[in-house]
Amino acid sequence: MPEINVVHDLPQVAIPQAPPVTLDVGVPVINLPHFNPMEMEPEAEPEPVKPVAPRPADPPAAEPPPVKLPKREESKSETPPVVPKPKVEEKTLPQRIIEAVPTIPQAVNTAGTSAIAVSAALATPLLLKAIRPTIKKLAKKLQKALGKKVKVESVRERRKFQRSLRG
Repeated sequence: MPEINVVHDLPQVAIPQAPPVTLDVGVPVINLPHFNPMEMEPEAEPEPVKPVAPRPADPPAAEPPPVKLPKREESKSETPPVVPKPKVEEKTLPQRIIEAVPTIPQAVNTAGTSAIAVSAALATPLLLKAIRPTIKKLAKKLQKALGKKVKVESVRERRKFQRSLRG
């Protein structure tokens, strides 16, 4: 069996020796796209602005009637009234724990709700298997009553349906 020379069989990769240099300023500068901003200096002097004649003034609007504010009784002192701060009772740790425990009716209500939810979730597949044949029969009877042609199922389809009911 002849030996395979790995160096000759690999494809050659073309890698450039050096980037294209556009300016010779000590460090090579690569030719990259760049942005040329617009020149902001005007080429010609702008025309002088012509004075615009003022618009005739609108007639003054009728002044609203003065509003009379109710007079306040002047109090002798300038200080605002003192509002008493509500007193917060400091409760001991056992009192706070006892108040945080739910009451018996609350606990029974929560337990009953969760029990109903779990039983409904577990019973759903069983209910579907029990209800599906009844719904299918009712649909066939309804189609027959409306005069639509009911599709006749083959023996294989009927067996398949009966086996799906078993589980």
